[in-house]
Amino acid sequence: MPDLTIANVFVRLSDGNYPLVRERLSSAFPDLMLSSEPSKGDEAFKVYVGYYPPQDEDIASYDWIHIPAAGVDRIVAELEGKASTPVITRTIGRMGEQIGEYCLAYALAHYQKMALRREFEAERNWWKKKAAPDHLFDKTVGILGTGYIGQGIGRAFRALGSAVIGYSRSGRPADPFDSVHKLSDFPGPTTPDILISALPWTAETEGLIDADLLSQLKDAVFINIGRGATLDENALKAALDAGQVSHAILDVFPKEPLAQEHWFWTDDRVTVTPHVSGLTRDVDAADRIVDLLTSSLKTGSLPETEVDLSLGY
Repeated sequence: MPDLTIANVFVRLSDGNYPLVRERLSSAFPDLMLSSEPSKGDEAFKVYVGYYPPQDEDIASYDWIHIPAAGVDRIVAELEGKASTPVITRTIGRMGEQIGEYCLAYALAHYQKMALRREFEAERNWWKKKAAPDHLFDKTVGILGTGYIGQGIGRAFRALGSAVIGYSRSGRPADPFDSVHKLSDFPGPTTPDILISALPWTAETEGLIDADLLSQLKDAVFINIGRGATLDENALKAALDAGQVSHAILDVFPKEPLAQEHWFWTDDRVTVTPHVSGLTRDVDAADRIVDLLTSSLKTGSLPETEVDLSLGY
């Protein structure tokens, strides 16, 4: 295969949904073959940039797929069983910090009793003891998933003095976790007061947050910012009823938008948000693909893949 040069690279930008990506690529590489249409099939190097697989061609024919977001499950599912395996890269950007802020904000709101205090204010109620907070520096935070996103969440809580425990397939140590345990050994020596799932959706993780796992909690706050399919919703309801979970903050769901008749909307013990904990910023998506293509042109070869298709993430 020839060296990768600007003259032999074709980039398909999915559906024109990323105007800043298109603008930055065109500006950085004026001679780049850039299109929203399918490839003609005769290009030396084909790059697909998109979050969703196209409906009008097989992305397995591409040499390189760049996902301008953190989630990869839709692309991975499309490539399942394919003979060829493109290089896959993605945009993480400031996603870990964004989601860390989200989780921290809702945890603080819970333990600082913000909703209760608003009620008391409206009632002109000076019930000081009832309105007194708990503190995150006294809490242990467990994070399911110790990758970029989990690490960003961990740093946010560590900044306020929380003990932070990670759970992963391997149990390998990682920063900024005080300790990391295997998911199969949950909860380990210490049961978390706050459990946050940053798990991807794979065959292994589907329904992993089940009755057995949730039953090991006690009066915990549960936050899901990973994928909705990892949570057994009936098990969560049982855990709320049993007091194992005191409140659930859910940003992701198996089917989105969440159905209006779903019980999550009307249960005071559940907070629903519309998948906003981590949004891919246009500038992050644009900078990432430009940086990757610049590096690839310097080396004359494709970048290293960032996604293990056998694992699904």
